Amino acid sequence: MAVTTPGFAVRPRPVLLWLAGSALLLAGLPTRAQGLNNMRDQLIIHYCTQAVNADFAKAGKPVPAGLAKDTCTCVAQQVNARATIPQAEAICKQQAMGKFNLSP
Repeated sequence: MAVTTPGFAVRPRPVLLWLAGSALLLAGLPTRAQGLNNMRDQLIIHYCTQAVNADFAKAGKPVPAGLAKDTCTCVAQQVNARATIPQAEAICKQQAMGKFNLSP
């Protein structure tokens, strides 16, 4: 014959709630981490776009359509692939020069 006590019947519920809550938190971690990468990417793209626009303004030339977006997205992708900012800039500048037929 099994004897049940009121305290015993209550204990599994908090454990189950804790496990369910932990599972939800863990499931949310990749999204949060991805959100941080998105914020970092947005900052890289923002400051890169400002730099591209400033370089073209200094040269007295209009920025070709799509150049800043393509180049700065490339920089963010290179940084995510563990390139340094100077490395990413060099790689993406080379690609942009070829794609948009720019001279150095």
